[in-house]
Amino acid sequence: MAAGPTRMCSHCGGEMSAAGALYSALRLTFRPDDSRFMTLETGEIMTKGLMCRDCGLIEIVGDVNKLRRLTGTPSIDRR
Repeated sequence: MAAGPTRMCSHCGGEMSAAGALYSALRLTFRPDDSRFMTLETGEIMTKGLMCRDCGLIEIVGDVNKLRRLTGTPSIDRR
């Protein structure tokens, strides 16, 4: 994950500073229930994680741009 402002843990207020990924037999992915059937890319969305060094809470983050492509949802302009 890119270095940026320190994220605070929603559970204990500590630093979410240990970046990584979740693995099982293969890398953990997310597949949305409402994805479109015919696309030119796989239906899996890669995930990344952050872990709080104080309490161990793990936050999972997915690629929202790929989710939008798979579900046909327009992007949100956050200006």
